[in-house]
Amino acid sequence: MNGSERDEEQAPVRLMRWPEIEELTGLSRSTLAHMAANGRFPEPVQVSAHITAFLSNEVAAWFQEVKARRVKYQGLTPLGRQGGATQQSAAPA
Repeated sequence: MNGSERDEEQAPVRLMRWPEIEELTGLSRSTLAHMAANGRFPEPVQVSAHITAFLSNEVAAWFQEVKARRVKYQGLTPLGRQGGATQQSAAPA
């Protein structure tokens, strides 16, 4: 077991409400709800009649999955162009 696994096991699970999840992920509520419905984000739990929340350990696990899907760009300039060459379209004469 490595250090991060130990930290996750010892960290208390807490409830995270929608505004915190939106702030943490940078995604809108509708996007998150759509992702949860399609199994791409943890589903919220019903806390009371009018309150739903997310379990912090499930959200942390989702972030680890996202981190594992990191995209590596090689041989591209910051603007995504190969080798710095620019393409120019010919203007009609």
